[in-house]
Amino acid sequence: MGGRRRNKMNADRPLTFADGKDSVYGQIVAPLGQGQFRVNCSDSISRIAKLRGSLYKTVWIGPNDIVLLNLREGNANRADIELKYMPKEIKILKDNGYIEDTFTSDDLNGVKIDFDQI
Repeated sequence: MGGRRRNKMNADRPLTFADGKDSVYGQIVAPLGQGQFRVNCSDSISRIAKLRGSLYKTVWIGPNDIVLLNLREGNANRADIELKYMPKEIKILKDNGYIEDTFTSDDLNGVKIDFDQI
């Protein structure tokens, strides 16, 4: 049966910020399958991001989630998802000006998966 499940939303962890050259903030637009997502980034580029490592089976990521992306060296249109921000962390990022309010707009409520892109 397993042990007691703990709520990860209340876990206090140090807040990780994006540095200017290797990482950016992103908002998930649509899942593409196999741990890949279409992401709108804070530098106004749409990228395909891959969920790697220990996050692959432990973190549930859906549309409109805010994530931290590590950019790949060889390809500017690809990135790796480093972590998913919780709601209280997103509020801190907004209040301190790291992400814009328009970046987290809810204009993607009617998200549909475009199977032609897969």
